Amino acid sequence: MLNTKLNDLKKMLLDEAALVEKMVITSMNALQNGNSCNLDAILILENKVNRLELDIESFCTSLIALYQPEATDLRIILMSYKINNDLERLGDQAVNIAESANAIFGEPIAGCLPTLFKMYQKAISMLHQSISAFIQRDAPMARQVCVDDTIVDDLNRLMHSTLIELMKGNPAGINTYMHLLRISKNLERVADLSTNIAENTVFLVLGKVIKHRI
Repeated sequence: MLNTKLNDLKKMLLDEAALVEKMVITSMNALQNGNSCNLDAILILENKVNRLELDIESFCTSLIALYQPEATDLRIILMSYKINNDLERLGDQAVNIAESANAIFGEPIAGCLPTLFKMYQKAISMLHQSISAFIQRDAPMARQVCVDDTIVDDLNRLMHSTLIELMKGNPAGINTYMHLLRISKNLERVADLSTNIAENTVFLVLGKVIKHRI
């Protein structure tokens, strides 16, 4: 019976992760294609994520109360609880990206997009891989997500220095550049939160804490 409930829990997390991925992808596609982002649609998805977060939180609590799980089963529930929280926070980052994408709609930003989209491609890949690693209990895949976080950090620093120089040369564009900085920072947070999920997966599989070290 508990195994069935744990499978239900994994399905709920997959549904939540799929919504978050869709939010990030939709927001970044609008930016890349020079379109305005449908913020109302993003907020509808965020509401679904928020409801799922509460449902999963309640589900985890009830599983512990009803079944008093031990060992691996208990770790699955506890890590699911933590990952659930990270997924909700990922949804917040997606909303921030959508808001900034709309704020700079129509502005000349093409020169900044290559580095930003390298960040995006890596960050969204990390998110997808972190969830896959958790569901499959794949510690090597999870560790690779942790390694990839440094790539996103480096790209974020590059974006930061590039945009600071652009601000110096074109003060009139500071508002646009600040929104690009915000998007870059939010993509970095997507990578960071995906790394959290990966670290929790390693703990689930190996019982080993790897936070802040690989």
